[in-house]
Amino acid sequence: MPAVHPDHRTALAARVVRAAEAALPNQQYVSAIDILTGIGFLQPVHVQSWRRGRIEVLDSMIQANPNKVALALALFCEWALEKGLKPSETPYVRSGPAGVVNLQFSDAGNPAMDKIYRTHFVSPSLSPGEKEKLETKLAAPPQPVVFQVLRDSTCSACGVAIGRDGLLMMEAERPLCLECAGFGDDFEYLPAGDAALTRRASKYSSRTAVVVRFSRSRGRYERQGLLVEVDAMRRAEQECSPDAEARVKARANRGVSKIR
Repeated sequence: MPAVHPDHRTALAARVVRAAEAALPNQQYVSAIDILTGIGFLQPVHVQSWRRGRIEVLDSMIQANPNKVALALALFCEWALEKGLKPSETPYVRSGPAGVVNLQFSDAGNPAMDKIYRTHFVSPSLSPGEKEKLETKLAAPPQPVVFQVLRDSTCSACGVAIGRDGLLMMEAERPLCLECAGFGDDFEYLPAGDAALTRRASKYSSRTAVVVRFSRSRGRYERQGLLVEVDAMRRAEQECSPDAEARVKARANRGVSKIR
């Protein structure tokens, strides 16, 4: 690594420490990604897109010289070890059409750098049970996202047309119909609005995907509902049927209370 001016190194070290100390109390661990987003080398929206499969390689989104990135991560590791944080290597995965997919940090596949990315430095105050629970959570893939499209599209795998307001998934910026994405006829769209039905269907469905739609007026994606397994939907509907009327009345009463 080329020599870095002491003043630049000190300034970067201060930024790294601020980012690490901001992340640690909230989540009881700090990762390389927390540092890079905290010092502005990486945008959270790009991390989210990478976690969901829309971006194939994370380091293509990093906005800094590779040597500066390497130095920042080295400074982070030094800080974490000095603080007595415990390193815990955790895989980064996502759900793909063919199953669980390991996420790529770089095209080059540098084993040493990839290990730094995978390592979470965990607070030593956590009990063994809390640490195990945290590691399980970190290793779980994020919930898949399905997009309700604003204009016509075409599945990149099978060529089927996907009309406006239809549903598709994005795989490394390539649109996939629900069948090709692994959410075919065994799944049903559950619009948002009935919290009890959503909660119960989510509980019984072994796989779910959140459905979002882009709001031009607000400039962001907004949640529309869920894809859940058909059998889970039917079971949830059966459970919700006896208390459906009571829940409708409760919602109406809450609305009256707000008006008053």
